Amino acid sequence: MTLPERLCFSELLPVAWQNGGGVTREVARQEGDGKSPGWRVSVAELDREGPFSIIAGVRRHFTVIGEYPVTLVLPDQRAVLAPRESFIFEGEAAVNCLLPEGPSRALNLMYNPANWQASVRWLTSGGPLRQAPSAETLILAVDGQAWLVGESSLPITSGDIWHWPRLNAAYELATDSGNTMTFETLPATHLIRVDLSPRV
Repeated sequence: MTLPERLCFSELLPVAWQNGGGVTREVARQEGDGKSPGWRVSVAELDREGPFSIIAGVRRHFTVIGEYPVTLVLPDQRAVLAPRESFIFEGEAAVNCLLPEGPSRALNLMYNPANWQASVRWLTSGGPLRQAPSAETLILAVDGQAWLVGESSLPITSGDIWHWPRLNAAYELATDSGNTMTFETLPATHLIRVDLSPRV
C-alpha cells in the first residue's frame, strides 16, 4: 500500500492574517479552475479576537484543536465551541471570533461545495485505514504521537500531518477490508482526519 507523505508542523510557514488577529499555516490546497475556488486545509493560530475574512464561493469547516474554547458570532447565531468541536458556515458569512479564555488553535478546511465533498472526523487508535482512490486524505496529530504499524512507521507528533494525495491513492477509514493499514498512538493522543472527494 502507498505510504503517506509526512508533513512536519515546524516546516509549515506561518502567514499573518490581514487583520493581525493571528497566523495561518497552510497544510495543503487544490487550486480552483480560475472561476471558482478549490479547497485548502490549514492550521490557524488564534491570537486575538476579531473578524474572519469573507471568502465567497467556499464552505468553511472550523474545528477547535487548541486548549481553549472559541466562540463564533454570526449575524443570526452564536456558536460556542469547546476543544475538538466543529462548526460549518459559508464563506460569505460575517463571522467574529471571540476567545473567552485565551488564545487557541483551529483546523480550518475551506472548499467549494459545488465541486468537492468533504468530511472531518476524529480517529481512534488501532483503527484500520483503507485505500480510497478518489479521495485526498490528511490526518493531523493534534497532540501526542502516532505511527503506522509496519516497516515504515512514519511517526507524527503534535502538529504533524500524514497526507495521501489523491493521485497517489488516499486511505479511507474502514473495518471490513483486508487491504488496510493500521496505526497506533500513545495514550491521550488525538488525531483528526480530513477527506476530500471531487463531485461527479
